[in-house]
Amino acid sequence: MATFLVTGGSGMVAQHITETAQARGHRVRLADFAWPTGRLWARPDETATFDIRDRAAGREAMRDVEAVIHCAAVVGPARSRVDPLMTLDVNVTATAALLEEALAVGARFLNVSTATLYGDRPDLAPLSEDDRADPLTVYDGSKLMSEVYCATHRRTYGGSVASFRTGFVYGRGNQIGEYFLPRVLEGEAVEEAAGGDHPCDFTYVVDLAEALVTAATAPALPRDVYNVTGGVLRYRRELAGVVKHLVPRARIAQAPGIDPARHLRGACRLDRARADFGWQPRFTLESGMTDWLHRIAG
Repeated sequence: MATFLVTGGSGMVAQHITETAQARGHRVRLADFAWPTGRLWARPDETATFDIRDRAAGREAMRDVEAVIHCAAVVGPARSRVDPLMTLDVNVTATAALLEEALAVGARFLNVSTATLYGDRPDLAPLSEDDRADPLTVYDGSKLMSEVYCATHRRTYGGSVASFRTGFVYGRGNQIGEYFLPRVLEGEAVEEAAGGDHPCDFTYVVDLAEALVTAATAPALPRDVYNVTGGVLRYRRELAGVVKHLVPRARIAQAPGIDPARHLRGACRLDRARADFGWQPRFTLESGMTDWLHRIAG
């Protein structure tokens, strides 16, 4: 049994990590700087309330920890555009400080990153971790900077640290509404002015949680960066179709074309994760959305 520190604790990814880790017999110390009312459904073994920019508090939270799964971040291009300096402070500087504290106690450090840093790839070719990053926003750039820092720190000082690129994450706890299901269950009529033909490498959050917990307990992580997505190119019109099948009363009006507000890229290759720690996704878009619906109903 290992003890994990999971940051970004009130978020969807951290809470699914908590459930997955506990189901495998591990203990979870879930950390966040605040706990919004009604957001926490997971039942961690412990909670820690602190701002990850507070290095002393981060040091205290490392007590008896074998692995840190670092989900806390200023997330997404829109939020980072509003306050780029805070994005840099949280996503890069605070990540670096937390890494130092983790390695000081011999804990493995998993930095949750994003596939958006690949930039726009209109050819939709499969994306390998060795492909050149081409960040388009402050958010993408900050996550790439955190990856580079983690990788160079590892090469300089040793220690077990790696970054994990994901994207288009859907499932219980999603707060954005872009995956339709909670909205149509509440009777909302959803309209999208564009984007039915937009390609997405959808990642079910349960798959992502399983990838991170598996990596946290693997004998070794020999490489600096891993893709952990669904690994299959799908389209938003297919997402709408799945939701309509699951919820026949759903009203979704979706125009064709590409959504200019979203990154345009192909699916990620998952060869490294499969080879180095034996992970591959269990869920398709159809089975993931079905599981999400069952979790909402339950």
